[in-house]
Amino acid sequence: MQISRRDLYNRVWSTPMSKLAHELDISDVGLAKACRRHNIPLPPRGYWAKLAAGKAPPKPALPSSKIDIVELDAARHRLAETPKVEIDRASIKAAQAAQGEALAGVAAVTFERLTNAKPSADGFVTCGSSRVIACSLSSATVERACRVLDAIERAMPAAGARLAHNQEAKRVEVDVGGERLGISLAEDYSRTETVEVDPKYSWMKSRTFTYRFTGELRLTITGDFAGRKSWADGKRSRLEEKVESIVAGLASGAQAIAQLRAEREEQRRRWAEAAREAEIARERQRRLRNFSDQLHKEAAAWHRYCEVKAYVEHLQSQINAGEALPEQSREWLRLATHLARLTDPTKARLEALQAGISGYDYDLPFGRTIVS
Repeated sequence: MQISRRDLYNRVWSTPMSKLAHELDISDVGLAKACRRHNIPLPPRGYWAKLAAGKAPPKPALPSSKIDIVELDAARHRLAETPKVEIDRASIKAAQAAQGEALAGVAAVTFERLTNAKPSADGFVTCGSSRVIACSLSSATVERACRVLDAIERAMPAAGARLAHNQEAKRVEVDVGGERLGISLAEDYSRTETVEVDPKYSWMKSRTFTYRFTGELRLTITGDFAGRKSWADGKRSRLEEKVESIVAGLASGAQAIAQLRAEREEQRRRWAEAAREAEIARERQRRLRNFSDQLHKEAAAWHRYCEVKAYVEHLQSQINAGEALPEQSREWLRLATHLARLTDPTKARLEALQAGISGYDYDLPFGRTIVS
C-alpha cells in the first residue's frame, strides 16, 4: 500500500507502533524500517508511558525529503500467520489429573531455586539459567507460579513439546519438533515514584520507587512468529485454567517458525537462482563482446591485406612491360607481396571453420584467436 510521508509521520506519533502496524497490515519491524528509510523520526522508548503521565518529550519536526509517498510492502514484511494446531486434549486432562504434591522436573528445580533466592531490595525474587525457567516474582507467588509451570510441563507432551536446556544461551527453552521458543513467567506489579528534594539544595532531587505486586501472573513465550505470545490471569480465568491454550500456542508458534524458515529458505534459493542467472547473462555479454572484438580485428586485418595487395598490384601495373628493375627493387616487390599474404586472415579462419570450433574457453563461440 501507499501512504503519504506526512500522514505516516502523524500516525506514528499518534498511535503505538504495534497497533499501527496491525492497522496497516504489516509487521512492526517492517514499519520501523520503512520509517527509517524515508527519514521519518520515531517515538523513543518509553514515549507512550511518559505521554500518559503528561511528561512526553516534544515531537521532532518531520525532515524534508524529495520523496513524498511511502510504499509499504506488507507481503514482504508481514510475518507468517500462526497456524492452528490440534492437540491431544485428553492427554492434557490426564496430565492435570496426575498432578500431586511433587513437582515435575524443571518446575521442581525452579521452585527450589526461587525458595532459596534472596529477594532484591525492591522485593523481586528472580531466577534464570540453563536449569530453571526464567521467573520474576514476589515471594508470595512462588509456590503458585511453580504449580503453573508444573501443569504446563506435564501437558507439553500432548503437543510434542518438551523443556530443553540451552547451555550456550543459559536458559530453559521449549522444544517442539526441533523448533525452540523462549519461555518466562513474571508477576505483574505497579510502581510508585517518590521524589525527595534536598532541604538545602533545591536542585538536588532523589527518586525512589515502591513496587506493589498484584499477585497476577503472566507467562510469555518468544520466537520469530506472529501470533499470541502471552497468557495472564484475567477477570474470568486464572493462568491454571489456560494450560490447554498455552500448550496449543507453543505448538502453533513452533509450526509458524518452521513455516517462516521454509519461506525464507525458499526466498534465499530464489535470490541465489536470480544471481546465478544474472551472472550467466553477464558472462554471455562478456563473450559476445569478445566475439565482436575478435571479428572486428579479423575484418580490419583483411581490409589491411586488401589495401596492401591492391597497392602492390597498383605499383606493378605502373611498371612498363619489359622494364628491367634493379634486383633490390624486385626484392622489395616480392617482400611486399609476401607480407601482404601474411596479413590475410582468410586462410586461417577457413581452416578453423572447416575443422570446427571446439574447446571450452572464454573465446567461445569465436574459437581460436586468429588475429591478436
